[in-house]
Amino acid sequence: MKSSHPRAIGAFEVRSMVLFASLAFGGVAGAQTAPQPAARSAAAPASPAPSARPRPSAEQAAFERADTNHDGQLSAAEAQALPVIASRLRELDSDRSGSLSLEEFQRGARQ
Repeated sequence: MKSSHPRAIGAFEVRSMVLFASLAFGGVAGAQTAPQPAARSAAAPASPAPSARPRPSAEQAAFERADTNHDGQLSAAEAQALPVIASRLRELDSDRSGSLSLEEFQRGARQ
């Protein structure tokens, strides 16, 4: 006849289950990490990573944030995010297109 009481789990069994779970999940996590590149020898010249892009200038970064539709132009509505530029929009718009190109924006930001 079976006992109606659940079997007590001993400390050894609990530690064994924790160890097994740690190994199982640790192995999965270890398999998902990217492999580390091999160390360079002293003779090999260091070269920039091919995907490394130069950081944009402060003016370019501000222009990209304000250009919400990403068309490469700052309209009057987009320029409202930069009050100093918005107040000088007509003055800075050298081609009289009604919007600022990055070049026009950079010239105005440096003045």
